[in-house]
Amino acid sequence: MLTALIAASIVVAPLVTPAAERGPIGAVFANQTAFSARCLGFNTTAPTTLAALAERSLTALGWGVTGALGPSFTQRSVLQALSTAGAVYIYSHGDHYWDAAEGERSSGFRADSGLCVDAARVVASEIAAARSGLPPATLVIISTCHNGERRSKVPAAFGIEKRKVGPGEAGPRSFYIGYVDIAWQGGILVFERAFWRAVRSGLSLGAAYDRALLSGFSPAMLTPNWWGSYDALAAPPRALPRLAPGQRYV
Repeated sequence: MLTALIAASIVVAPLVTPAAERGPIGAVFANQTAFSARCLGFNTTAPTTLAALAERSLTALGWGVTGALGPSFTQRSVLQALSTAGAVYIYSHGDHYWDAAEGERSSGFRADSGLCVDAARVVASEIAAARSGLPPATLVIISTCHNGERRSKVPAAFGIEKRKVGPGEAGPRSFYIGYVDIAWQGGILVFERAFWRAVRSGLSLGAAYDRALLSGFSPAMLTPNWWGSYDALAAPPRALPRLAPGQRYV
């Protein structure tokens, strides 16, 4: 578990066991270096706190959690984990980056890799390729700047449509949270603490989001946004097999 090792850099174990034998997997990654005194001039415990909160909550909900905090959060390690994860939490810097493979701007987040600058950027097309054949993720929280904006391509990379399905309406079993424009740590900490508390209490993901909106963070520090199904639950769904080329989930 990440909790036991959260104060140290955590190495993601090679994901070689078949998914059906591992059970439902959640992935938690937090960029620590970019928010350290070496890079910013001051220290903050936010990456450690937020990663531990996500890991503890997903574990309580029945997910087996893998991931990395600090330099072991590399482009390779996160894409490896995302290739099987049904629940995902990422804390880092995020933006709409140039995607050379696509020849246009994409969206994504920075890996840690122990670097203040020039760390690899993980973009939506890479996430989509890693997840090819997987069903849509159950819960994705991209705790960065900009990835809650409508132009973000990250939700689609996880198979989540950018539409809001209201309470009582039939919809997907997925929920995505991101932040619009600049997201400040103080607001993130208040919002996400309240969100996870509500989820652990048994509320649907949409209701937990609404509860977190009432948590008292300053709107000048944070603008959360969501897509998916309001009534979706965070508990792991029945395991679904990876599809062969040409197949699709209905």
